Amino acid sequence: MKLGVTLLDALRRRLGDPTAPSYRLLGEDLQLVTVADIDVNAGLPAELVAEEHALAAEAHSWLRRYNRSLHGRIAGYVELGKRCGFRYPWPVVAVLGIVQVMRGIDRARVCGLAGRVASRFGRAACEKLADRTEDVLRRTNRGIFADSVPMVLRALRAEQLARAGKRALADAIVAGRGALVWDAESRALCRAIVDGLVIDDEPVRFRALAQATQRHFAREQAIFTHHLGAPGRARKPLAATTIPAPVVVRGKLRFVPFTLPPGFDLRDHAARVAAFGRAFVASVTASPADHAVATAWVLARFDPATGR
Repeated sequence: MKLGVTLLDALRRRLGDPTAPSYRLLGEDLQLVTVADIDVNAGLPAELVAEEHALAAEAHSWLRRYNRSLHGRIAGYVELGKRCGFRYPWPVVAVLGIVQVMRGIDRARVCGLAGRVASRFGRAACEKLADRTEDVLRRTNRGIFADSVPMVLRALRAEQLARAGKRALADAIVAGRGALVWDAESRALCRAIVDGLVIDDEPVRFRALAQATQRHFAREQAIFTHHLGAPGRARKPLAATTIPAPVVVRGKLRFVPFTLPPGFDLRDHAARVAAFGRAFVASVTASPADHAVATAWVLARFDPATGR
């Protein structure tokens, strides 16, 4: 049995779904389980086992500290951005996404409050919708943080090892030879991040990491799709015409309405990834200058050291 997909294989058998992704396994305490805790492929190099122990402890510490609230996750993403010197745009994109999650929760609560003064049918419908919307947004946001933070921490460690001349060990970490919560997309995304980080030419590195951020965004949108519910069930489309999205205008970041395609359905994963990717990723990663503006906006509002 191949180590790195052991738990995932078991989950897939339980679900009867051979393509179930690794984020279905996520939970903070699971980060503490390492290759030493299971009796398979005990012949892994001791150096790799030690690296996995260290990565597990660090990931667990981050998730326990930050993955407890929306504001906590913002603080965690800010620290993650600092850790990578804001070379990788994902932490800034993630914070901008949480800003919109907060606004979505506020709108859901307004609907719930409005329902309390409506007719009995209207009140029940609005309160149910508000509760479900807030629950989906919070579960999704928590799952994205639990999936993405260990991923980036692993990529940063792999970069360190590669730059120290330990390329084989770095490659083993990226491949997840000793990882218990890892799938093919995890491996490919981590590889893309590391390959971008080790580029010394700044413009070339930025382009590579902006592309990796788009891929990262698509993976995390899959978590949203998962929490929205089974796509096969007959439901009315979750229609939307516009969403507030960040744009950089004359050196300043603003949130303006982003027009969605006609007939847009929030449950359509591919359509959402394409539209939201333009709205939240491409809009702030078109150039290093745009990313710098977005980073400054995030730090000014959410970094205790520099913000207000």
